[in-house]
Amino acid sequence: MFKSVVIFIGPPGVGKGTQASLLADAFSIPKFATGDLLREALKNNTPLGIEAKTYMDSGKLVPDQLVLDLIKGKIAKIPNGIGFILDGFPRTLHQAEGLDVILSSLCHNVGLAIEFSMDEEERIVRLTGRRLCPNCQRTYHILFAPPKKDSLCDYCSVELVQRADDNEDVIRKRSVIYWETTKPLLEYYRQKNILMKVDASSSIENVFSRIKQIFSELN
Repeated sequence: MFKSVVIFIGPPGVGKGTQASLLADAFSIPKFATGDLLREALKNNTPLGIEAKTYMDSGKLVPDQLVLDLIKGKIAKIPNGIGFILDGFPRTLHQAEGLDVILSSLCHNVGLAIEFSMDEEERIVRLTGRRLCPNCQRTYHILFAPPKKDSLCDYCSVELVQRADDNEDVIRKRSVIYWETTKPLLEYYRQKNILMKVDASSSIENVFSRIKQIFSELN
């Protein structure tokens, strides 16, 4: 039984979500991403979802405490002794400190933080080449996973679109902000001696194999 809480750290495009899904299946443990939790809360019209919507509708960031409350609600349902994956959270030092308080109150702790490392230009190619089906939400890539017919979803025959935040200028601007906030976070976990770095530029299979090895050694 996998018992540790594992955090995946890395900017968009490095494959954190893909690896989180693979590892959750391999170890039969839960995984959580803040985006998924927010969408679920909005869909179910929960009190936290309603509060989050007021910020999102006005173009503001959802406050750290609200996100922490969402995560706490999920973690509280997990029995002691069962690990889980946090995909892309925490993103700041303040969030990490808040998460530690929650985990301690629920008898959990972070046993491993994995930094997904990738050359910035390669990451930009990955992101700018992504295409999305607006109907079924399947994701494609113009170079690595193109649709069978140009610009059309294989399942819906709907024209694929590029997300607004997959624009190169947007990506570069967000990268600057990302690294400013993430460096203190990485140092926080480095000082705890639980930070590992994984080369995310390799194939999905190779990255998966490396992380499974790290998990097995940890457990």
